[in-house]
Amino acid sequence: MKRIYLVGTGQQVRLVRAPNRAQALAHVARSTIAVNVASQDDLVKMLTAGIKVEDVSPQVEQTELEEAA
Repeated sequence: MKRIYLVGTGQQVRLVRAPNRAQALAHVARSTIAVNVASQDDLVKMLTAGIKVEDVSPQVEQTELEEAA
């Protein structure tokens, strides 16, 4: 069963019909966020600017995402 989710931040909110919360979020993220492997030059520039590398925590299980909805 698909639901309609509100996805966004602040005033920029979209209505997305999806089977679950994670897929609704992924749909919006794919069209708004770019993800690329950092080059050595990128790393030097960002680390020098004080931007720290973030470590991802373990994946949240799909059932946990649905319960939070």
